[in-house]
Amino acid sequence: MIQKYITFFLGCLFFISTSCQRQQEVIKVFHAGSLSVPLHAIAEAYENLHPGVKVQLEGAGSLTCIRKITELHKACDVLAVADYALIDQLMIPDYTNFNILFAGNKMAIGYEPGSKWGNEISETNWHEILLRDDVHFGRSNPNHDPSGYRTEIVMGLAEKKLQIHGLQQGLLNKDQKFIRPKGTELLPLLETGTIDFIFHYSSVLQQHNLSVLWLPDSINLSNPALDDWYASVCTEVDGTSREQRITKCGEAMVYGICLPDNGNNPSGATQFLQFMLTNGRDILENHGQPTIQPVLSTKSIEIPAWYSSIIN
Repeated sequence: MIQKYITFFLGCLFFISTSCQRQQEVIKVFHAGSLSVPLHAIAEAYENLHPGVKVQLEGAGSLTCIRKITELHKACDVLAVADYALIDQLMIPDYTNFNILFAGNKMAIGYEPGSKWGNEISETNWHEILLRDDVHFGRSNPNHDPSGYRTEIVMGLAEKKLQIHGLQQGLLNKDQKFIRPKGTELLPLLETGTIDFIFHYSSVLQQHNLSVLWLPDSINLSNPALDDWYASVCTEVDGTSREQRITKCGEAMVYGICLPDNGNNPSGATQFLQFMLTNGRDILENHGQPTIQPVLSTKSIEIPAWYSSIIN
């Protein structure tokens, strides 16, 4: 008889447990790796306000995030990328109807206190130091991560500004074995001394307490007033597939966010997106991620009903 009660009790516990799991609301977010730190904080704050909701974060290079939707057909409720133009070019109108610009950034060079020549690198000699035989630097793959193609554009702008023929190609030819799918994967290489420097976003470098070499506005892709100058350097990268190449030209950095059509929880996604674009802005700023006033991309084909409430 006791055995029967135990069996019945365990069965009830299992039923209650599985029922709770079924009732938990999930919001799936694909996001640029550079947003990992602030998004974890935003997700935690949102979950605290909405018990029973789980925000599942999946970080990768922005192009990889998009291909998970367009090629692999993975369900995604919210997509946040480090280059708003990728949503315009690759997601609208087939996979989403709108794109909201919400954050900025700038390119910089990060290093550790023990990095070779770290005590001598400067705004005027960084290119010379990176080309030295005893120095190694890392960058992300331009076909997966906007940081990668932005690094190539920074190098091209530096070549034009400094009038050093072949500088961009010389830098691109060097240390190719230290190219990684996303910029955050370079951090362990830097921490272990495998490489001495990395090209990445200033927000990520600051979040990980690295030493930062600030590049001038003329090449760091941060100043919208210099967009014509930035656009003088372009590069080609894989689009939604390797067969579809797209051209990326220099432009001041702006992040974009949207709600893909294949999401399983459009209502929850909408609420989370509104939270991120209002309360979440302070969290982004507190983690070194510059924000801008949310604005719809001109390529958007729909204005969300709630949009006016976040811009007033």
